[in-house]
Amino acid sequence: MSYKLRATWLLVIGIILAACTPDTVDTNSKSESNIAKAQTPSVPNYPPMYDVAVKVCGNILAPVKDGKRCINQKLRLWGPVEGVKLVQTGIPLRALSAVRHKIAISSKGCYPEYSQPSEQRFYWADTMIPVNKIGKKPTIEVNKTQLSNQEIFSLMNSRFSTPTIATFGGVGCKPLPVKK
Repeated sequence: MSYKLRATWLLVIGIILAACTPDTVDTNSKSESNIAKAQTPSVPNYPPMYDVAVKVCGNILAPVKDGKRCINQKLRLWGPVEGVKLVQTGIPLRALSAVRHKIAISSKGCYPEYSQPSEQRFYWADTMIPVNKIGKKPTIEVNKTQLSNQEIFSLMNSRFSTPTIATFGGVGCKPLPVKK
């Protein structure tokens, strides 16, 4: 009798398993990729955003590296990223050999201080650059890389992303005052 009971149970389990198994097996992974695409949220179309590297070299007070005096700054800016200028922010004093300057870059604001693009104008970068009073003006080199829509989407939705970039910690990313 135990043999008949076991056989009956095995038959019932086999019928249940056969009923739960799909009739066809798709060897193409297209159906799986379609399901994955349907489950992923659609990526909205974002305005342009750039990773920008600014390098100021020349007649400045900075450590010598590879025979040059340079200060580097990395920024994340809403585009378009246009002009960059070195603006004198300090008062030239006779006792000092250098005058304080700051970088101003034309964009629509910096991320994450501006969660969306703002007005196209010059914004301060949060770096003080002492420029020697005598000698040639420093050179400014700008390299910009546009982020893809997917990269911006990931950046906006990442809970673990850095809330601020080190270069915009204090008074950076404020608009330059408009001269009247």
